[in-house]
Amino acid sequence: MRIFILILFLLPATCFGQTKDYKAYDRAVKYNNEGNIEKAIKYANKALEKSSDWSKPNLLLASIYANNNQIDLAADYLLKVYDENTLNDVKGIQQVARLFYNNGFYEKALYYFEKIISNNIEESKFSSKIDRYLQNSRFAIKAIKTPIDFDAKNLGELVNSHMTEYVNAITVDAKKILFTRRIESNKNRDQEDLFVYDIQSNTVSPLPFNTLQNEGAITVSADGSMYVYTACDRVNSIGGCDLYIRQYSKENGWSKEYNLGANINTNKWESQACFSPDEKYLYFISNRPGGFGKEDVWRSEITKKGFMPAENLGSSINTNQVEMSPFLHPDNLTLYFASDGHIGMGDDDLFVSRRVNTLKDWDIPKNMGYPINTYNSENSLIVSSDGKTAYYTSDVSGFGKQDIFQFVLPENLQAEPLADLELDIITNKAGEEVILKNVSFASNSYALEESSFAELNKLITYLQKNPDLLIEIQGHTDNVGNETDNQVLSQQRAKVVFEFVSAKVENKLTYKGFGESQPLGDYKDKNRRTSFVIID
Repeated sequence: MRIFILILFLLPATCFGQTKDYKAYDRAVKYNNEGNIEKAIKYANKALEKSSDWSKPNLLLASIYANNNQIDLAADYLLKVYDENTLNDVKGIQQVARLFYNNGFYEKALYYFEKIISNNIEESKFSSKIDRYLQNSRFAIKAIKTPIDFDAKNLGELVNSHMTEYVNAITVDAKKILFTRRIESNKNRDQEDLFVYDIQSNTVSPLPFNTLQNEGAITVSADGSMYVYTACDRVNSIGGCDLYIRQYSKENGWSKEYNLGANINTNKWESQACFSPDEKYLYFISNRPGGFGKEDVWRSEITKKGFMPAENLGSSINTNQVEMSPFLHPDNLTLYFASDGHIGMGDDDLFVSRRVNTLKDWDIPKNMGYPINTYNSENSLIVSSDGKTAYYTSDVSGFGKQDIFQFVLPENLQAEPLADLELDIITNKAGEEVILKNVSFASNSYALEESSFAELNKLITYLQKNPDLLIEIQGHTDNVGNETDNQVLSQQRAKVVFEFVSAKVENKLTYKGFGESQPLGDYKDKNRRTSFVIID
């Protein structure tokens, strides 16, 4: 619910005039300030008995009813003060329109926004704002009449507290969700900490590096080795809130916290990072100069030299308002984010943008529709590797101020589900062997069996989505037979797979046979294999 702010400050109105009941009005203001709403209403109405068109008691009652979510009643009292056909009352009528708009009364909001335009206000300073309200109201009216299939379930009080939770990331295996929780503090302001929700064991635990300072908006690389999050007011901060990184390995545990440096962080605000699944880019939000709006989506290329200078994601995604919470699905082709600048239901709405492959630009974003989006704030959406299981943050209802919900995406909003082969690819580092599990040949032959086509077509699909990816096809044999013959056979098999794949992709591919020189163990079936590595 929006807190209604009056144009006219509600101060006592003691005056020597006798035509208005100032004493009753002053009492109404006093009781309102003390939180005694019942008496505030009583004395405000008493003040209106002698002068029904007196603006101050009417505005006080409008404020009270708006904050009690009695929107129509609040508007009635505003309209006793402001005339929709009077040019000088344009600010007041805009307040009426925004009251309806901010609470989801789009048809009534549209009526009053159109009134402002019809009264020749289009050349005024209100023009650009009114145009945006008009577009959003018309979109919202249509969206509500054509709702999508949507059934969101609150994740419950284990995850959600009476405070605010924001969902941040999901591991590629879809077993764990990373989220931020606002924590009550004994100091002047609350702070945020990071948590992990283990879906299988239904447990929640804090990350071990939380401090008494702010940590939030965490992301994890597909292979689980890099965690980037936002931390504020650190000794080594470049700006107020910067992006920091920790490395993790089973052998060494957590590394120290490192500031990502000046290629990413500025003296402004950086937050809400997201790795691309191939770990080539880090996407994030910044309000630095040089963007299109107040807060934009940026990205930094990740190379052997580290994180490169950030680049703006462009005007198809960014607007002159605020974009937030980017999430790039593991398919690397579907981007979800929140915005209050694209046409939508009003506050922060969720959007999806797609691209044909990783070298193409992002398409114009699509609003995810009603009732995923409402007049409330919706943001921080993530989608599992199955392409359809989604989690998002909303203040629509729940245990606290904002909670995390789960739902199944409508088919037209889903991302591409990942095959097991794709999961193997993105969870392995460059140079690590990825085995093609169902590629086989006739005994002592390099004739590719038809049963291999399904697996190879999965590889082809992945390469078509990532046309700049370079891989080396590798052939391996067991140690049965002549070593030289095995070397030749492995080379021939690698070549056959190379020819099958390269005929259908534009990627630069190579191939190599290793014979029996790189066994994986004592089992012949494991050693006889066709595999590939990504060349960095």
